[in-house]
Amino acid sequence: MGKGKLRRLRRQGRGGFARGVFGPVGDLLRPGQDLTNLNLPRNRLRHPDATPFPVRSLRGISIGSLRKQRPRNWTETPTRNNEGFIWKDENDVERLRFMRPTGDNPSNSQWSRQANGYLRWQSSQSGDSPADNLFLDQDGQIVDRDDPLFAEKTHIVYEGPYP
Repeated sequence: MGKGKLRRLRRQGRGGFARGVFGPVGDLLRPGQDLTNLNLPRNRLRHPDATPFPVRSLRGISIGSLRKQRPRNWTETPTRNNEGFIWKDENDVERLRFMRPTGDNPSNSQWSRQANGYLRWQSSQSGDSPADNLFLDQDGQIVDRDDPLFAEKTHIVYEGPYP
């Protein structure tokens, strides 16, 4: 991509850079957010040298594109019944889960994300227990568990072509 096109995309806000600061947790930190309000044990990083996620946003990205950018030291395993796959990083922390579309009518599914397929994205600082998991929205920002739209924000509808 030429410099002129990249400059034009940046002016339009589409230069591949999500808003916020790409922080030490390997994820985006909202303005005013730091390690002290992420509820990490003793306000310390669990995995200080974790590999950052290869993209900063999951908007419109395809599974094929994600697979090409996956770090080599991460593992990919199928989910139960091969309904999708899970990526785990070098610290054995689940970073991404993809669930394939069920093919059902969205009105017959529990929610439309099951019919269309969805992604769940986790922070590099997620813990071993479900209560310690830090889930991200489609822009890579940590979603507070007390958010009334927690499930909708953390189950990201897959928008790309079916792999």
